Amino acid sequence: MSVPKVKQEEMELWRQFKEKNSLAARQELIIRYLPQVKYHVGRIKIHLPEFIEESDLESYGVIGLIDAIYKFDYKKGIKFSTYASKRIRGEIIDYLRRLDWLPHSVRREGRKLKNAVEEFTSKYGRRPSTNELARALNMSEERIDTLYSMLFSSQWYSLHELLGDSQLFEFIQDEQENQPDAIYQRKRSEELLAEAIDNLNDPERLVISLYYYEGLTQKEIAEIMDLSPARVSQLHKKAIYRLRGSLARKKQQLI
Repeated sequence: MSVPKVKQEEMELWRQFKEKNSLAARQELIIRYLPQVKYHVGRIKIHLPEFIEESDLESYGVIGLIDAIYKFDYKKGIKFSTYASKRIRGEIIDYLRRLDWLPHSVRREGRKLKNAVEEFTSKYGRRPSTNELARALNMSEERIDTLYSMLFSSQWYSLHELLGDSQLFEFIQDEQENQPDAIYQRKRSEELLAEAIDNLNDPERLVISLYYYEGLTQKEIAEIMDLSPARVSQLHKKAIYRLRGSLARKKQQLI
């Protein structure tokens, strides 16, 4: 069976770069895989506040891509796109983790909010509603919602690790996933998550479906729903927060 021409061309580029240190070959490899950087930036951007520039994310993504090109061993038969994805995303996430875009006053309010939630949950055995939190903290419900949104934005990557990237149903991992008890547990987890998604309102459910099932970017979802990218981002964050709350209340069933 003959090797496809495109594959032959790419293998030659790798050979030229790795064995002859050809900068032209390196540049061609970067250009070939730049769309992968843009794809991951599009996927990550939906989690972030609007003031985080895509160009900044792309710059760090390219750093990850170049690092992957230098470290990749083309003779091992591994797909470069798979190898590069982790490094592209890792570089972007490392950049975001170095940022703290919240004012100290918001951080203080966030700690009060967290403490109030923990105290209420400990006392009543359930998470408080927005109204109950507003009364406990002497804040408006609008301020509570704003705080949740801001705090979520600043900690997006922790949630991201919890629910996964494009594979939302793979948020629970098990090294013995083929064992009967693991299979049952995974099935039950999927059922609980499906129930939580069903409880979302229609716009939130549609955003989750288009993002996680169809793999669309924030801009693509905005075009389909005839909304602004900012509104899509807001819907996504609200949906994920509601899913977190729903799953947290069913934590014992997920263990």
